[in-house]
Amino acid sequence: MKGRLLSIVILVALLLAGLSFTAEADTCQPVYHVVKPGQNLTQIANYYGVTVQAIVNANNLWNPSLIYAGQRLLIPVSCQPQPPKCTKVHIVKRGEYLKLIAARYGTTWRAIANLNGLKNPNLIYPGQRLLIPVKCSKPPTKPTPTPTPEGPWTGKYWDNRFFSGSAKYTRTHKRVAFDWGTTGPGNGIGGTNYSARFTRERYFEPGLYRFYVKVDDGVRVWIDGVKIIDEWHDSAPKMYTADRQLSAGNHTMQIDYYQNKGAAQVTFWPERIDAKSAWKGEYFNNTGLADPVAASGNYNSIDFDWGKKAPATGVSADYFSARFTGTFYFIGGSYRFTATSDDGIRVWVDDNLIIDQWHVTSARSYVVDVDVGEGEHNLKIEYFEEKGDAVCQLRWTQR
Repeated sequence: MKGRLLSIVILVALLLAGLSFTAEADTCQPVYHVVKPGQNLTQIANYYGVTVQAIVNANNLWNPSLIYAGQRLLIPVSCQPQPPKCTKVHIVKRGEYLKLIAARYGTTWRAIANLNGLKNPNLIYPGQRLLIPVKCSKPPTKPTPTPTPEGPWTGKYWDNRFFSGSAKYTRTHKRVAFDWGTTGPGNGIGGTNYSARFTRERYFEPGLYRFYVKVDDGVRVWIDGVKIIDEWHDSAPKMYTADRQLSAGNHTMQIDYYQNKGAAQVTFWPERIDAKSAWKGEYFNNTGLADPVAASGNYNSIDFDWGKKAPATGVSADYFSARFTGTFYFIGGSYRFTATSDDGIRVWVDDNLIIDQWHVTSARSYVVDVDVGEGEHNLKIEYFEEKGDAVCQLRWTQR
């Protein structure tokens, strides 16, 4: 009798071998979720099987309703891998079990169970559709554009305002930055009634660029054959700008200019205004810029009017300070810097302190003219707010 009972036990154990699930090593890595457009915390919490409050606590969210697309949230799950980016569907066939399916696809039964929300991995049935985590196939990589050597500008000049006939002469220039006054560009062209066309091909890194042109009188600007500035009229000296997103590679620039009468000038330059030219901001919960840093961020401009609100999450609304740093390209010449603050502000160009108004005040503007050489220069702003309204702004224009 005992021998027969032992045989039954062994037989049952063998039959269940394919159905049993031994413990597998968990990988307790932090799980992060990148918020997609239209998602809210309730949907995200349900997806991971956690509570909304658990996500709020893990990320120090002061308002659960304020999340945004692209935000990275820490998900407080227990030893559960992040949902795979790539999956395929498997339809369960008769006689299959999770371990067998997992082995076929080179994954684990636990990964399939977690992905499909299976509370009992032994209970699957023929015809059931299961998501299987698989390796993502990499798309073919595009070859990186090879920068061509940057050549000079080619300038062609006509002795009329309409580009009529053949150009009077052609020459090359390192840059388009001319202030001819009333004398004209020379070589037989006087101070009135002439036109010029400047062309150049240049390599650009991918990004958002702002194109500046300061002229007296008319100007048109093209990038890759697309007109981005069209100010074809008589004018006193005036600055025009246009923004354009450029891909990595070589791009063609063309500037058409005409002078009617009086003084003449034309100056052109591009500036990257996204990540490369962004300001880096650091905030401190004191008025003396003393560590630790309470918050940080990147900004395309310093144009803040916080009122009585805090400037960033984790920073108090009163008795705080901030430091902003950035590197910017200048074409060279005299620039007017205007800083507006409530309360104190200091501004440096490279290592030169150009504005020093470190005191409590209502909103007030400070103006200074500075000669800046051509090339990239480091700018720094230090600011503090005691209490009440808070304003911090900086602008500059070429004179």
